[in-house]
Amino acid sequence: MKRLLLYGIIFCALVIGYANAFPNEQQEQNVETILYDAQDASGTSGRVFAGSDVRVVRGMPSGQSQSPGSPGRMMQNPRRAVQQPSTQNDQQQVFADRPQFVQDVQGRDELNQFLQRNTVLLDADYNFQMYVTPGNGTVLEYLEDNDLDNKYDIYDAALSWVWVSDSLLNGQEEAWLYPAKFLRKTPDYSSNPVSGTIVSDCEEQANTLASLFIASGEYNVSSVRVAIGYVNFDGITGGHAWVEVYEDGEWFPLDATMGPYYDEDEDEVVAGDEDSTDYYQFTTESYPVMELWYYYNNEYFVDVISHTGNAPDNWKEVPSSYY
Repeated sequence: MKRLLLYGIIFCALVIGYANAFPNEQQEQNVETILYDAQDASGTSGRVFAGSDVRVVRGMPSGQSQSPGSPGRMMQNPRRAVQQPSTQNDQQQVFADRPQFVQDVQGRDELNQFLQRNTVLLDADYNFQMYVTPGNGTVLEYLEDNDLDNKYDIYDAALSWVWVSDSLLNGQEEAWLYPAKFLRKTPDYSSNPVSGTIVSDCEEQANTLASLFIASGEYNVSSVRVAIGYVNFDGITGGHAWVEVYEDGEWFPLDATMGPYYDEDEDEVVAGDEDSTDYYQFTTESYPVMELWYYYNNEYFVDVISHTGNAPDNWKEVPSSYY
C-alpha cells in the first residue's frame, strides 16, 4: 500500500510539472519562437549582453518590491508622472487622426497578467525582455536584405510598416508577436488586410525597432529602450508602446506607428506622417505621455511605478519632450 501511495505521489508530481512547463498552446508556440531566435542567428546566441550587470528577480509581479539583498539596481525616485500637453500645442495635430493607437496596449494590470500567461521565460528576467531580440536571424537578415546601414534608414523602414489592430490581425484584444514572426510571418497572414506587407500594432513595431537598432550597432543596450505607458492622443487616452534612444546625454522618443495605418471603418490604408517625420522631431516637440509604466530591452528592465529593476544610471532620466 505504501509503495502504491508513493507511486501515486510521483505520478501526480510529474503531471503537475508537465502542466506548469506547458500551460497552454500559446506558450508552446512561444517556446518554438524563442528557440528559433536563439538558433537562427548564424552562431549568435540570440541575446546581447553588455557589462557585468546582474539581473534581478525573475518574473517579479507588478508593484512587488525586490527582496532584501537583491543584486539588481533599483530606480531611485524616477520622474514618472508627466503633464498632459496643451491642446493648443501644434504637435497635438500629429496625433489627431490616430486615436485608436492609444488603446493598442491594455491597462497595466491586464497587460502584466497577459504576458505572465503567454510568455515562457527562458533566459530573461522579465516577460517584456523576451520580445526584444537583436540577435535573431530574421532581424539580422532584415537589416542586410534592406541595406539598412544607419539609424535613419532603420527608422524609415519602420515607418513603412502598417498599423493593424490586434483584434483584426490576431482575433483578440492583446497579442504580442516576436520580431521574427512580425517581420517574416505577418505579410502572409490570411487576416492581413494589406497582404504582402508587414503589419501589426504598437508593441510589435516598438520591440522590432529597438531590436533593429541594437542589432545594427547604431545603439547599444544602454542607449535604446522600449517604453510602455499611458498617452493622450488629441484627447483620447490609453496604453501605448514606443521607443526611446539616448544621444548627447538626452533621451528622446521615436514612434514607428507614425507610418501608415489600416482604417477598419473605411476598409483602406491611410497614409501616415512618415514623409514629414524628422528623426529628431520629438527633441523639440512634445510627445503626449501622461504616465510611464515600463522601460525595457533585451538586457534591462525597469518598472517605473514600483521603482524596481536593473538599468544603467542614464535610464533614470526621461525625455524632456514629455513635459
